Amino acid sequence: MAKSAATAVAEIAVAFTMSAALAFPLAAQIRASEIASVSQTVDGTRITIEYSRPRARGRKAIFGTRDVRWDEVWTPGANYATTLDVSNDVKLDGHAVPKGKYSMWLVVRKSGPWTLVLDPRAKLFHMAHPDSSSTQIRFPVIAHNAPFTEVLTWSFPELSATGTTLEMSWISTRVSVYVEVQPSLVAQLPAADAAPYIGRYAFVPLTKLDSAKKDQDHFVVSYENGTMKGAFDPMDDYMKTFALIRIGPDTFAPGLYDEKGAIYEVLRPDLIFGFARTNGRATQLEMRDADDTLEGPATRP
Repeated sequence: MAKSAATAVAEIAVAFTMSAALAFPLAAQIRASEIASVSQTVDGTRITIEYSRPRARGRKAIFGTRDVRWDEVWTPGANYATTLDVSNDVKLDGHAVPKGKYSMWLVVRKSGPWTLVLDPRAKLFHMAHPDSSSTQIRFPVIAHNAPFTEVLTWSFPELSATGTTLEMSWISTRVSVYVEVQPSLVAQLPAADAAPYIGRYAFVPLTKLDSAKKDQDHFVVSYENGTMKGAFDPMDDYMKTFALIRIGPDTFAPGLYDEKGAIYEVLRPDLIFGFARTNGRATQLEMRDADDTLEGPATRP
């Protein structure tokens, strides 16, 4: 049966509409406050902020105005509340925060500290200001004057082996907290546990040794301030004196110190020190790389 002219026109219109939908996805949307996320991993703990980013759009002030009034509970973002997600238990400015996802809020004040609020109800709209409750984590933070920032920005400007600084900047205000993670390795070692290893080990030459340490003569193990330490002799300019961090029975990884004496990197599995004992006393040492290649056997009398 032949189609009517009206039916043919209708089918063409439907086809054109579907083609347009494919060319311009319905999910595409320009937002006044675009969605963003930023993450930082510290010693296996992942810290993630998800938020929408409002812009100043000519405003020179935001806090203490009709946009964000003093003593108002405000999410540091827009649209749905900004969220903090931590993959392991952490501490924020010394306050325990169990792993999980939280909506983030700030009680802004004209003078004195502001209050940071973490609410376990992560999916809240920015206008649904949560009342104070026993399930929340609340503590004071300081709002500082800062260089002008056009778009609200969350960042991690500082990083160490044990934590990171989490910072929010917008207009001329900056708020930051220190996130401390649980260490996966402990550098401290009881003196009695370190005693069997302390001493000087002489490297045994390997004819086919392809190692950065092939010119080193000895490896020296010492104990200082509760930490077992290692050093090559002659001294290695890069590693210098480093921590020997126990990762298994008679097995250690080197922890490198920065200029302030803090461990900033653990070379695991890049370089592993394995000891063998005779009558409870370490007499042999094997140094292996990430491929378990023997880089330097050493012995001590």
